[in-house]
Amino acid sequence: MNNEKIAIVGLGIIAPKALNKEEFWKNVLEGRNCISEVPADRWDWKLYYSEDHKAPDKTYSKIGGFIEGFKFDSIRYKIPPQTAAQISRLQQLTIEAVRMALEDSGYDRKPFDPRMAAAVIGNAMGAMRKEMTDLRVYKFYNEDILKKTPAFASLPAEKREAMIREYEAGLDAGIINITEDTMPGELSNVTAGRIANIFNLNGPNMTMDAACASSMAALDYAVLGLRAGKFDMAITGGADEMMSPPAYVKFCKIGALSAEGSYSFDERANGFVMAEAVSIYILKRLSDAVRDGDKIYALINSVGASSDGKGKGITAPNPKGQKIAIENAFAGVDYSPADVDFVEAHGTATKVGDAAEVQVLQEVFGPHMSMGKKLGLTSIKSQIGHTKAAAGAMGIVKTALAIYNKTLPTSINCVNPNPGINPDLFRVITKAEEWKKTGIRRANVSSFGFGGTNFHVTMEEYTGPGHQQHAKASAEAAHAEVVENPKASFAGIQGEAVTFTGATPAEVISQAKAASESIVSKWPEAYPLSSFAQPSQLKAKAAWGVAIVAKSPK
Repeated sequence: MNNEKIAIVGLGIIAPKALNKEEFWKNVLEGRNCISEVPADRWDWKLYYSEDHKAPDKTYSKIGGFIEGFKFDSIRYKIPPQTAAQISRLQQLTIEAVRMALEDSGYDRKPFDPRMAAAVIGNAMGAMRKEMTDLRVYKFYNEDILKKTPAFASLPAEKREAMIREYEAGLDAGIINITEDTMPGELSNVTAGRIANIFNLNGPNMTMDAACASSMAALDYAVLGLRAGKFDMAITGGADEMMSPPAYVKFCKIGALSAEGSYSFDERANGFVMAEAVSIYILKRLSDAVRDGDKIYALINSVGASSDGKGKGITAPNPKGQKIAIENAFAGVDYSPADVDFVEAHGTATKVGDAAEVQVLQEVFGPHMSMGKKLGLTSIKSQIGHTKAAAGAMGIVKTALAIYNKTLPTSINCVNPNPGINPDLFRVITKAEEWKKTGIRRANVSSFGFGGTNFHVTMEEYTGPGHQQHAKASAEAAHAEVVENPKASFAGIQGEAVTFTGATPAEVISQAKAASESIVSKWPEAYPLSSFAQPSQLKAKAAWGVAIVAKSPK
């Protein structure tokens, strides 16, 4: 297998306080805190909350990173109403993020082979709505418990029957009916399949579960598949919307959540803050992306993976495993840790976890720091919380945008750094700043899973042909008027694909000759290629055909 760099050519992001990548990046630059109290339209936290950390079956945290204002337009995707009603919010968010990524990359319009396009999504806990539809079924279990109580049995028969009827009616009124579309609409493993179905992809589709590192596991498979030639394009990333009361309660019983805020790398760190998000990116081999004239946000050089092995516990971070992942990542590149300017860390905002992670970074990066250089530390979790299965993907998109915009991104809520962080080797980047560099800009991303799985990704900027053009276009798009020259020379215009199809090879040749005599020979100077090439792509395709890519009719 080759070790070709992988290009990120499109992004789609839906996150707390950000319904697209532009809002997300603006929040990063401004250092916006996107964490809030549980919205009233989700669930009533008062039913499940107690300040007492030991209160049985209660959550002591009522804050999180929530996506608000999201609306799903099923008509856009030609989904029947009865089916659309059964598609969970998790899948809706993922569909929308994929659409945005395809539009961002141009592959909602540009042709690609759907047989060579994969959909690989990271998700661990499935859709929130599954818990509600399960509750609809478990009402019979609850009724059985109620019926066995002496107080219930002492009631007159008509009272007992009325209570059961009213209980069922009250429960069913707030929960969607279970139909043949319910299970496919809420299962985690159908999330990637839904993408393949909606966008007509025929390559592999799968949902990867590696707990909080799920999206990195998806990325790892996508990179391996691209390099092995299993597919030519990968739509990958992470999706997580599990913000239910049981999730809060169960994480609280581990003592993992913070009741106050997300304080990555700060001495106040006392637990992570739950969050939801979807982060999607379109990946291609670098050579293919350059050939196709794609906008390239950043390059993925390598993905290092490991497991913790034996440690203090299944959920406790193991520095040994983290170090192996980072070492494996550097084994796949031809440069050293000295060339990396910042790490988008796992940075969950647990005091022990942050200190352990930075200690490992010190062991790997410390020997390479010289002349007063300090490694930058950031964590998107400080702004939006821990998006669990989507956490690694959020780190990837943040880093890709930072590289593309030549900006060192912020990490908020670090006022007094964790005493376990060596100030001589590290600096938490608390304010976005221009990324000045004479060489190639490089940054790494870490993501570690609840069950002891670790991933570390090395990334860098694209500096090849066309990079200045794309970067300039991104910076000036909001201000500059596009001026085109309709009489540009053929050499200055990108090639167009002209397609001829027919029932037989002879018919294809006949069509091409006829077009040459009647149209091509009289090609106008104004937009000479597109005036004929683009309509030819829209015609119905027959059994035989030929596509000719050219810059000139000659």
